[in-house]
Amino acid sequence: MKKIYNVLFIAFLSAFTVFQSCETVELEMLENPNSLSPDQANPSLLFNSVQLSYRNGVASFNNIGAQLGRIDYMSDRIYFNAYGSGTMNGPWGNLFSSMNPDIAVIEESNTDGSYDYILGASKAMQAHLMMLLVDYIGDIVWTEANMPLEFPNPQLDDDAAVYEAAISLLDEASALLQGSSAGTATDLYYEGDASKWIKFINTLKMRAALTTGDYNGVINATNVIESADDNFAFAYGTNLQQPDTRHPDYASDYTDSGAGLYRSNWLMNLMAGTYGDLSSNTDPRRRYYFYRQNAVTPGSFTLMFWEADESYYLYNGDVDAAALACSAQDVPGHLEFTEEEDYWCSMRLGYWGRIHGNNEGIPPDSFLRTASGVYPAGGRFDDNLDWVILSADQSDITFYDAAVGLGLGAGGAGIEPIILSSFVEFWRAEAYTMLGQDSNAEAAFEAGVTESISYVTTFTDPTADISLAPTEEEIDDFIADITDDFADADDDTALDAFGWPVEKSKLDILGEQFFIAMYGGGADAFNFIRRTGYPRTLARNIDPNPGPFPRTLLYPSSEVNANPNVSQRQDNATQVFWDSGVTNPAN
Repeated sequence: MKKIYNVLFIAFLSAFTVFQSCETVELEMLENPNSLSPDQANPSLLFNSVQLSYRNGVASFNNIGAQLGRIDYMSDRIYFNAYGSGTMNGPWGNLFSSMNPDIAVIEESNTDGSYDYILGASKAMQAHLMMLLVDYIGDIVWTEANMPLEFPNPQLDDDAAVYEAAISLLDEASALLQGSSAGTATDLYYEGDASKWIKFINTLKMRAALTTGDYNGVINATNVIESADDNFAFAYGTNLQQPDTRHPDYASDYTDSGAGLYRSNWLMNLMAGTYGDLSSNTDPRRRYYFYRQNAVTPGSFTLMFWEADESYYLYNGDVDAAALACSAQDVPGHLEFTEEEDYWCSMRLGYWGRIHGNNEGIPPDSFLRTASGVYPAGGRFDDNLDWVILSADQSDITFYDAAVGLGLGAGGAGIEPIILSSFVEFWRAEAYTMLGQDSNAEAAFEAGVTESISYVTTFTDPTADISLAPTEEEIDDFIADITDDFADADDDTALDAFGWPVEKSKLDILGEQFFIAMYGGGADAFNFIRRTGYPRTLARNIDPNPGPFPRTLLYPSSEVNANPNVSQRQDNATQVFWDSGVTNPAN
């Protein structure tokens, strides 16, 4: 038992120093189980550690999935190098070194059912992390795990068997939660509502059905997450230190030295619309997702409003190799004559990010690059115009003055999206599409877009000029237009000579909108790409030879070095049991 509590100390300390915590409950107010001796352990306090370890693990998958899905920016040209043997150390340790020992102690203490609630919730999170590890790695240890005396070097279990074990855990969790109470425990996700945890459990089963191709299981799933009230997300706070409870992206982007991250050019291009607010295809969520610090990006254009005739013109940004090196470079040969030719380096309307695989050094652009916005990072709402202003006599051009900074916007009080109601609707849309039920697919698709926009637009920046927020009419028109596009699209379309779809198919449009909705919580983007081979409109890697797109990632070096029964892979080509091997031309 002493060994378990030593592990617990490391796990709980890590939870406070690696990631941030909760908006609604300031974690510095929670009692720390590390201060207790083993015989004084309080399961309610161990539950705090389980919740934070789970959040840390899911956040890692969100980051990796988003990069592979182009929702976020991947900073290495070669896939195998981008996700090396250290990539999975964190999530593996979150489950096996932190959560599993804590849950075992909670279960040992639950002799009279007093801790049914926290045990059920813990098992639900445990099962989700198990399935994510299988999705990303394949075979993992399970039946011999966390039993060091009996199995000092646990064997790997078949990945399909681990999925089944996770489903069994979900059944156990649901039974425990029926009629249970959180008691004195602090529930960082559902604030003591057992019925919402049961919906989360049913939604995880629905996710498993989709992943394994059981489309009827998806469309027949009931009592799942279907409204924003049931969304499963971790809420961050605004505390700066001891501990820093802010969203990690906010902590990186909102500093006195400028933004530290790059946004994905592919996603910004998809959402910006042709001419921003002057075009009907601009996404209502873009001002919530991204905060621009720059009006015109080198090598691209923005709009210019001339006061003399009250008309709009194009205003081109000069090449600036010092600030944006690629603006002085030719388009890579494999991207010429493709859609990506227009945004591989420079984005229109002042958006400033990077394309998939760009591994250039870091220039002095921290007050130029686009930062994370109010959703989900708790940053600034983008209340900047999509144009510069030319005076009537053409003597002066006015650029907006915008910058990130410590404490600006919502102060970091964002969320870690885990499973949202919009995700569930897109799962249904995929299942209905695969089953050929077009009208049901269209209804679910529309619901997915609607749920996403409705949720995102509730996030507020108290300092912003909300006059530039999308109107209800603009939102309704966007939803109607994109739903019509989905309804009118063919099930499959041909590719041109460069591997781009001649016209977007249903799954191209579905994939794009699902990925937009997953911004900030992109763990399942990796699954969608491998499961369907879509969307085919994803940005290509900046390198023409990035190596094979991963089917799985490498085993964590922490386990390989400690366990002789786990041998490291020499490539990233191993397929998970549910992966049929379908490929995406973008990869």
